Amino acid sequence: MISLQDLRFAVRSLRSHAGTMGFATLTLACGLAAALAILAVVDTLLLRALPYPNAERIVELDELADDGHAMNFAKPNYDDLVANVSAFEATSFYAAWTDTVGKGGEAARSNVVFSGGAFFRTLGAQPQLGRLYDAGERERVVVIGHALWQSLFGGRADALGERLDVAGEPYTVIGVMPAGFAFPEGSAVWMPTTQTDFGPSRTAHNWRAVGLLRSADALAEAQAAANAVATRLKQQYGDQTNAVAFGVTPLAAAVAAPVRGALLVLAGGALLLLLIAISNAFNLLLALAAARGREFAVRSALGASRGRLRRQAFLESLLLSAAAAAIGLLLALAAIRVLVRLAGGTLPRAAEIGLSPGTLAAAAIGAVLIAAVLSFTQTAGGSQLAQRLRESGRGQTDGRRHLWTRSGLLVAQTALTTALLVGAGLLTRSFVGLLAVNPGFDLDGAINVQLSFPGTRDAQQDAAMLQRIADVTEQIRRLPGVSAVGGVNALPLTGDGANGAFWDAGVKEIGGNMPPQLGYAEFRVAGADYFDAAGIRLLQGRKFDSRDRADGEHVALVSEAVARQTWPGRDPIGQRIQYGNMDGDVRPLTVIGVVGDVHERRLERAPAGAVYVNLEQRPKSLGDLNLVVRTGVALGAMLPSLRSVLDRSAADLPHSLRPLAELRVTATQQRRFNLVLLGSFALVALVLASSGLYGLMAFAVGRRENEFALRQALGASRRSIAQLVLGSGLRTGGLGVAIGLVLSLAGAQLLRGLLYGVPANDPLTLLGVSALLLATILLACLLPARRACAVAPREALG
Repeated sequence: MISLQDLRFAVRSLRSHAGTMGFATLTLACGLAAALAILAVVDTLLLRALPYPNAERIVELDELADDGHAMNFAKPNYDDLVANVSAFEATSFYAAWTDTVGKGGEAARSNVVFSGGAFFRTLGAQPQLGRLYDAGERERVVVIGHALWQSLFGGRADALGERLDVAGEPYTVIGVMPAGFAFPEGSAVWMPTTQTDFGPSRTAHNWRAVGLLRSADALAEAQAAANAVATRLKQQYGDQTNAVAFGVTPLAAAVAAPVRGALLVLAGGALLLLLIAISNAFNLLLALAAARGREFAVRSALGASRGRLRRQAFLESLLLSAAAAAIGLLLALAAIRVLVRLAGGTLPRAAEIGLSPGTLAAAAIGAVLIAAVLSFTQTAGGSQLAQRLRESGRGQTDGRRHLWTRSGLLVAQTALTTALLVGAGLLTRSFVGLLAVNPGFDLDGAINVQLSFPGTRDAQQDAAMLQRIADVTEQIRRLPGVSAVGGVNALPLTGDGANGAFWDAGVKEIGGNMPPQLGYAEFRVAGADYFDAAGIRLLQGRKFDSRDRADGEHVALVSEAVARQTWPGRDPIGQRIQYGNMDGDVRPLTVIGVVGDVHERRLERAPAGAVYVNLEQRPKSLGDLNLVVRTGVALGAMLPSLRSVLDRSAADLPHSLRPLAELRVTATQQRRFNLVLLGSFALVALVLASSGLYGLMAFAVGRRENEFALRQALGASRRSIAQLVLGSGLRTGGLGVAIGLVLSLAGAQLLRGLLYGVPANDPLTLLGVSALLLATILLACLLPARRACAVAPREALG
């Protein structure tokens, strides 16, 4: 039983060795902070249920292509799935986008969701105020989120029945969702799809889908039935559908899927860092135990039992680990905020991430376990206490056993550090390689001006919007230093914009079915000067110009990949395609030019190809206009002028400015997040390993001072003594590096999904990490080697 006297003695003991104990505490705190911060993220995304009733029964539904990647649903395929799978209690489809939302002339950008009537029922959601729409809703109504209710309506209960403009169209507010509901993440407005014309296309992947299983164990049944439906549809429709299977995935797993692999790798890195920190603290306390050998021997000789000594050692270690846990928790709270900020929008459920009771319990259990491990350093060798008393009387403060133990710990520490550094090196090489990828357009020296226009309903409104765009563009073009201005509905690398199949305009529908598709590409609405402003090369034909009038022949530009895949060995100029499933306009498009490929979605993937239609001819699907302003002056000097123009001519439109180069930053944000975290772990591990090696070598040199003095007295040179010390350190550290390389080769396979253009066993990375560690080991040994050479034989032996 631990008494108050034991506690006071433990506190005094820690205070008397404040330097060593303080460094051990900070070391453990760093390791615990990293582990707890990552554990908080893993707990939220991979372990904690979604905040919906019956969350374990909610699944995401996807179409799967022949290469296995998931796609949104085409509405006819969704209908067939729902009609033929009985394992679902409810299902719904939805589409999310960003649009102008406001009232009374005030408008802002908000996330809007179109959904089927069973959407809220599937998720088990209930309104805080008012009602929800259902499958039979025919009125123009919306349900709004709690934050939008507060900001636009001041949280008034009489907001129900008021008007809300979405994309310039009036809707009536019928319900308000509670503060905890925002599915999909960040959504602010929900509206029914009952007035939507879905069309017959089975390749128009416009809809995401969710389902509520009848029971938690019905997942396998639902998956088998869904795949049977997909197989039948593929046999029936052939190329008219490109889904070979349907995916049924628990919604929590689907939400976390984009970051799951990276989180597991980071969790492994945090665990390695924690083990390194524990090893370092263990090593420090072993040295302290050697110095306290006489103290424990005397206490034992005076009658202290072995149990009393072990209890005292455990209490000291528990106080140390408790202090480390407390500091680690504070550091973890700060680290979580940094992680969320660093991740940007790449971490789902970011608002939920925090130190849960489970995480705090894990910290408490970890502190006790660490205390149990560290307490062995104080009481090891208790059966040889008399021998230790005799050794301490002769000035020997440690035995060969302690030295071997510390050397073994250091080997393990170096091995784990090597594995972390190899992982960080591979991510660094991948990141640098990704930055070198040519995105297909010029990111430097340009500014993106985003303008959000309300939707248009007729030709008159189309003309008014085009005139407004022309006026704003002309004012920007007149600014000093502007060389080109052009707009597009969705910028590259953002993942925005639609994609889908297009058909040969010469083939008609047969029996109500769409003709076989001719190709599949991104669909972009672009102005005539967009390609010059964005730096996209014209490879063949011509660009849009004044000949392409709204009442004339509709034209299109295609990217090089579309031309190569759709008309191999043929001239694409003059080919006619139909792309009506994108904007509802079924008039044929004549190809007039071929432009360079652009990475529309991700830098890691080869460009899938794009079809560009003329803004002057197809303005209805514009939505956002992203102007690219090319300038020869410093961007910082251009921004005030652009803001002045927008304040004068577009004050009533939601708008924003950003350097175009931010697109690359955003596109690589997830990889940067992974690299910074794992790199930070590796850097801390390197510091701990090098400090541990320095401490071991300094300790060993101190024990061997008499030996080095004797060697010099017998004629040994200082150079040979230095080589002896350096050789010992290099052997210890080198063994750790060798073991670490083996571990990294085995563990690097876990990184495979996070790498780009670099093999998991990249020789350059392995050699670079080995060289860095060996150089660090050498530096850590230099000062102890110098101290060994400075031993005076007369002083040591006299």
